Amino acid sequence: MKTSLIAVALFLAAWPTLGQESKTHTNCYVNDQWIDCSSTTRTSPPPSGGFWGGLNKAMADRRAKADTNRDQNAQQAPQLSPEAIKELLAEEKKEREAKDTVDFIYCRQNPKSGITDSEGKRETCAEVIEYTKAFCSVNPEVERCNLAKSKAEVEKAFAALVDEYTTNTHRNRDWEQRYFAEKFAKLTKWGCMSFPDMTLPQRDGTLHACPSAPEPTSAHADAGPTQTK
Repeated sequence: MKTSLIAVALFLAAWPTLGQESKTHTNCYVNDQWIDCSSTTRTSPPPSGGFWGGLNKAMADRRAKADTNRDQNAQQAPQLSPEAIKELLAEEKKEREAKDTVDFIYCRQNPKSGITDSEGKRETCAEVIEYTKAFCSVNPEVERCNLAKSKAEVEKAFAALVDEYTTNTHRNRDWEQRYFAEKFAKLTKWGCMSFPDMTLPQRDGTLHACPSAPEPTSAHADAGPTQTK
């Protein structure tokens, strides 16, 4: 019997992909003939244990942790910086002081009336006035604590300023005009906040009639015995 020589040529050997099929192409020389003796093998997926199992578990845990952090960040309210909180509190205080000033001025002009504060608490004007007196004894720098005590005080302050203006021989200069414009504006604001029903003199000889209230008249027109802030 003739001895058969087998020559095997291997080529195009594809690197197996995990969990996929790979084919090895082989030509065999058998009994003086070349025949195709290719074979197909299937690679197994990574085992659940050992190195691959540990790697798969670590990757799965990392994905789960990333998803959890993303959800928490999406639900978490934005944090305000200390500077932003400080500005917010300062703005709230400023608004509260402005409301308290309006209430006090209103009550000075309507002592038998009353107000309802921003928290819904009703107070008589007598209570507001008495509280403001006590408040100003320890907070003299607050705006409402520096209002004039009487109309005579306002009239006296304006008389002094008008006299200063008319006797100033350089009053027509630009710098002097700006100086007196600012002084008359500040004094007018102070006088009208103190007593909104006054009529005050100005540097050009005209008269400035204050509004009947520091707010638009309609704010108190229908208020009756009480005012709502």
